[in-house]
Order: sequence, then structure tokens, then C-alpha cells
Amino acid sequence: MIQRLPSRARAAIAPATLTALALVLGASLAAQASDNIAPPPDGEALYNERCAACHDNAVDRTPARDVLAKNPPSFIIASLTNGAMAPMADDLSGAEKAAIAAYITGTKLPPVAGDIDPNSIWGPSAANMPLDAPKCETPAPPIKLNAAAWNGWSPTSRNARYQEKPGLKAADVSRLKLKWAFNYPGAKNGQATIVGDWLFTTSMSGAVYALDAKTGCVRWRHEAEAATRSSVTVIPLPAGSPASHALFFSDWTKAAVALDARTGKQLWKTKVDDSAGLQMTGAPTVHDGKLFVPISSGVEAFAEYDGWECCKFRGSLVALDVVSGKVLWKTYTTAVEPKVFDTNRLGRPMWGPSGGAIWSAPTIDAKRGLVYVGTSNSYTDVPHDGTDAVMALDMATGEVRWKHQLLANDNYINGCWVGPGRREPAANCPKNLGPDFSIGNSPILQDLPGAKQLLLVGQKSGHVYALDPAAEGKIVWKRRIGPGSALGGIEFGMASDGQRLYVGVSDVLAGPEGKPGVYALRVTDGELLWSAPSPADPKCRWEGRWCHGAVSQAVSAMPGLVFAGAYDGIFRAYDARSGKVVWSYDTGSQPIAVLGGRQAYGGVMDGGGPTIAGGMVYVHSGYAGRSGASAGRDLTGADGNVLMAFSIDGK
Repeated sequence: MIQRLPSRARAAIAPATLTALALVLGASLAAQASDNIAPPPDGEALYNERCAACHDNAVDRTPARDVLAKNPPSFIIASLTNGAMAPMADDLSGAEKAAIAAYITGTKLPPVAGDIDPNSIWGPSAANMPLDAPKCETPAPPIKLNAAAWNGWSPTSRNARYQEKPGLKAADVSRLKLKWAFNYPGAKNGQATIVGDWLFTTSMSGAVYALDAKTGCVRWRHEAEAATRSSVTVIPLPAGSPASHALFFSDWTKAAVALDARTGKQLWKTKVDDSAGLQMTGAPTVHDGKLFVPISSGVEAFAEYDGWECCKFRGSLVALDVVSGKVLWKTYTTAVEPKVFDTNRLGRPMWGPSGGAIWSAPTIDAKRGLVYVGTSNSYTDVPHDGTDAVMALDMATGEVRWKHQLLANDNYINGCWVGPGRREPAANCPKNLGPDFSIGNSPILQDLPGAKQLLLVGQKSGHVYALDPAAEGKIVWKRRIGPGSALGGIEFGMASDGQRLYVGVSDVLAGPEGKPGVYALRVTDGELLWSAPSPADPKCRWEGRWCHGAVSQAVSAMPGLVFAGAYDGIFRAYDARSGKVVWSYDTGSQPIAVLGGRQAYGGVMDGGGPTIAGGMVYVHSGYAGRSGASAGRDLTGADGNVLMAFSIDGK
């Protein structure tokens, strides 16, 4: 449904607000018959039973309890409902989920009469909130696809993340200033899609927004049925269609969705998979009347829970008709259906092959009629040549034309460690544990002189590959920049201007051997042209492993400049020829004024990267609760989820 509410600020969820709300709810419940009133469930006991084993002894990518505690209850509820904690909370009531959230965050839960919807207390979904910024007062302009744009994951479906016509000059980068900032619910989000005066973005709160690209006012807000973090793509529809333009995204109801881009009204919704543990992360790509939707999962986290039957998920790519939403074909990364091959140490069945998730946008090769994807790791010990691979699929039929596996037997789930709080690995751990070196970023199809082309691919191992698309993905060159880690290496995306390939390196879990920063390679042969390591001692509002120089967020380029956000919350612009930092902005240390008259924090920068169009640069700051809050926990958005818009002199 579409929210069209009066212009007003979203109230900060301050401790005083929660206290007042608790009193109101308590008074309302007290008016009921006393035998209907029950004390809230024991949140501490539930936490100790379901959560403590991992979060009280956090390693690898698992956030520690003190990190979780710095986030609003809505973040915990979302994780228990459709995030990484969903398997552990599958049989919990709404009241029990609310009790866990209250215990972790130190807030007070009122007595309840029977079960409750946690949203009724803390409202994690956008549907329960007033508009996040003022509603636009002027009529919406036409959608013009020939206007300045960054439409989808990249300005073109070759996914080079290079803006040829940015509307600003590299020489003016020192004059970039924050023009407006938009704070809204949701711990992860898609990047900003720009089409002329329109800006579209998604969020894990379930909201999809259309904003004015110049001012940030809200044109409409669509309430999706579940979380969504994929970036959107806008296209014109044929004459006679129910809308002039459609935008596409995927949500965690396991569906692809089309909306009227002018109004936010849903045009169609198609469920594309029904796998347990499925998550939708990669941006859909559109070409020649087809919508290509990548299918990913959260099984690595779910399988850490010994009660999860591991592992039946296998990644896939689905093609749909853009007008009707009809599924045209679906191709799995392995053609072999999972079957039971063993039992784990608890006697539960183990399934395989499994894995090969696709968590980035597909890349189009119109000349060859192919669509390229990069795939993730395996989950079990059954061999699977569609994991950690680049695959080429026929756009018309979905037939696999070729695949090139860059690392075999990379079998991985979370929790395969022994240490404080864990006497033995998770029961579902593979016997042959891999390093988790997925291909998380979209392949870049790059033209070379002489009508040749390369596919440029980054891996969490720290390797960069150039493959020959005319020779079934044969390796032309490869270079390893750093040691890599389970969170990269190379994570969400690189950028290419045709001469230089710009690579962000995370290495957040690589220890002292890590090389976080931005690097430039020569496209033709992979020679290292320059390196710009991140500061060795970053200063952050937050503490712990996430205060780091990791450049995991996708990088973006324009003539003369490369933009990259880092885990330390610093957004930097680099000279494209030398790697020198020529501009930076701290998105996370201090609260900033956001639309609606509030203040909010940014934070860790990760996931979808900067977008550049119409003389402005847009970037999200804040990711999955890693930055938490500081003394300002009463500030809405203290966990960090802010879309920032920069322009020359802030005009």
C-alpha cells in the first residue's frame, strides 16, 4: 500500500518515549480483566537459550552483544523475524521476540495480554511510521530516462560503475558539501537510483521510496510486504501498459516486484523461489524486455544453528517478463538437486550439493546474448562446480553456456570454530572447511582496443581476475592484492573507466596482514598502478573490529575521480591517476541534521556504493548495526542509516 501522510517528522525513539509508551500500553492493559494480564516473557532467559552462545563469544562476522545493545529494539526484531536470527526464533511468539529485544537493548516491556505484534510497540516497519521527510509540495515532474541518471546497480548493464557524464568536474571536488540527508528505518538498503529529478531507494524496513533528487522531499513511499535491500531499475513500459514507467526490486517474501515509478502502486509481484533461508540481495538487471533476478540466501548464518537442517538451498537466476511478471526461465547454479548424503554429529540429515548463491547484479553481454553472474561458496561437502564461479547463461533460454570455477571445495558456514563459549564447532560444519571466498560483486564487461573484451571479476580472496568472454572465461591475467577474508578481500564491487580498474579491499578479518584501501590496476594486464591504503589507526564513534579501514562498499568512478566509503565512516574521493585523497567527509562521528528536523548518525559504510548523476553524489552510511550508537542513543537512526546527498557548495 502507499502512504500519503502529512509532512511531519518521525519521532525519535528516545528512552522517554519508550517509557511513556510503556505507561500508555500498561494503562490500556490494566483496564482489561486482570486474569488476562501476564508479565512479559523472560527476555534474559530467552536470550541465554537462543542467542548467547554466539553473541556473548562473538568471532568472525557475528556481532557481539554490546554491539547489538547499541541499536534500537526494531533492529533486533527485524533480525529475529527475517534476518540472520530467524531460524533461532522460528517458534517464538511476538511477545517473546519483543522480550529478547527489550533485554538486549535495555528497554522496558510492558505487561501483555496474550501474544502481541512487536511492531505495535516499536514499529520496525515503515508502515507504522509517518513519512520520514517532508512530502513534496510541487507536482512530480515527468520521468525522463534520457536525463542525467544512475539507473540500477551501474549506469549501464555492463556494471562498470563508471559515470561518464557526472554533471560536475573533478577539479571542483573540494567544494562538495552536504546538501541534504535522509534518515529512515532499516539496517541495510539498496543504493540510490537516479533518473533526472527522481531518486529511488529501498530499505530493510520494507519501504521503497521515491524522493526528489535535488531536495530529498518524499514523492511517495511504498510499503513492501517484507524487507528489501536490492537497488532498483526504472524502464519505460510499452504503450497500453498500466503505467508509463516501471521500477523493479526484489523483497524477502522471495518475490520480484514491479511498481508504477510515478505513483508507487504495485503493478505485479511474482514469487521466484521457495527455498528455506532465501534472501534477496542483488539488484535485478533489465534487458530486452526481460528482468533478471539473482537469488541468494542467509544459510551460512542459519546453518550455525544446530536445529537447522543443512542445507537444501542452491542459488539461481530467474528471468521474468517485465510487463506481466511471468517467469520465462529459471537456472540453478547446480543442475543437481540436493539429496541426503550424510548425517551430522547429532544424527540430523546433511544435504548437498548446496550453495552457489548469487548476491550481486547480473551483467549483460548483448553482443553474445549472454548474462553473466558471480556465485558464492558451497555450504556442504558435496562437490559443486557452480560455487565461487563465473557463469555465462543464454539470455533467451537460461542455458548455461559456460562456467569457470575460480575456487573449488569452498565449503563454509558460520560457527566452525572452537573457543570461549563454544566447545565444538556447529554440528552442520563441513568436514573440509573452506575460507569463504565468494564472488560477491558483479562481473564487469569491459571493451578493449581492437574489439576485444574482458570480464573483470573480484573475489573475497583478494584476487582480481580478467577472463576472456570469447574463450569461455579463460583467465587472461590475475592479481592478488591482499590476503582476503570471509568479509573480503573484494566484497561488493569494483569500478572501471576502461583504462584503470579501481578495487576496494576490505580485509576486515584478515588481521595484521590485511591491506584495506583502494587500488588501481591497469585493465589490459593487471599491473598495479597505484595503491591508497586506509589509515592504520582509524578513529570511530564506535569501537571494536568494525572500526576499521575496510573498503567493502562498492566503489564508483567518474572522469578523474574515484569515490569510496569505508568501515570507519569516512567517505573519500581519490584522484584517478595518482590515488591521492582529494576530498573526504566523516559520515559517522557526529550527528547531522536530516530532513524532517531531526538529527541522526551515519556509521559503517558497506554494501551498495555511491551513485553520481546530475552534478550530485549520493551515498548511504550505516550498515546492519555494526556502528551502533554512542552516548546519543536517544537519536533516531543512532544505529546508522542515512542517505547523504552532496553537491558543489551544497547548492
